[in-house]
Amino acid sequence: MAVPLHSLRFENSAAPALVILHGLLGSSRNWSTIGKALQDRFDVHALDLRNHGSSPHAGAMRWAEMSADLQAYLDRHKIESMILMGHSLGGKVAMRYACENPAVVKKLIIVDIAAKLYPPHHDNEFRAMKRIPTAELTSRKEAEELLEPMVPDWAMRQFLLTNLVRAEASGGFKWQVNLETLHASLPHLRQNSLLETDRYDQAVLLVRGANSDFVDDSDAEKMRCWFSHLREQIVPSAGHNVHVENRKGFLEVLDAYLQ
Repeated sequence: MAVPLHSLRFENSAAPALVILHGLLGSSRNWSTIGKALQDRFDVHALDLRNHGSSPHAGAMRWAEMSADLQAYLDRHKIESMILMGHSLGGKVAMRYACENPAVVKKLIIVDIAAKLYPPHHDNEFRAMKRIPTAELTSRKEAEELLEPMVPDWAMRQFLLTNLVRAEASGGFKWQVNLETLHASLPHLRQNSLLETDRYDQAVLLVRGANSDFVDDSDAEKMRCWFSHLREQIVPSAGHNVHVENRKGFLEVLDAYLQ
């Protein structure tokens, strides 16, 4: 059953549609600076995946369901063709959707994720988030202090805290994401979202952060069995969150591809 996805839209209705899908524990807000930067040439829709941001919560995170969520959004906004860009988890959804709907996706941009099985990721972060007594918090600073022993990396803590919002009813805080479902779905989400028979034969750009360990040197070549026109660009001075860590370099790579 598809859920109605929330979006941040950087509207330019005369321009081609560009749809952006964020990564695990991210949201459309992570892409607002990129959305604004591309608005002069594209009608930009940055979506919140199910169980993230302001989109509804649901009990499962299967690829077919997330693909159906995207289709329902496109139908609602009467988008019949688009450029599709996905980062991390959003990249896995984007790859799956493009293979199933090549007539809709004119170009595909995959940001720092490969079509492969990944080792377990983020279990520690989910456990840490679950241990925070959000309803009793008086400030975001308090949440960060509680997270610090469990999540020593400052940048990761800041990223996780983008999901902490005020709980209007109680006056405390709450996690905006559906922590239980996302945590339970980790074994599924680390799988390859593609089937052996999937194909997408239009232009594909794989963008890697030079300092990221999410995409290996051999991954692009392996992915050409699904994406015959895939080319790879490496953005220097950037890790997994390429669009945040080297925004200028990321936009330069996008500009060259989207010309």
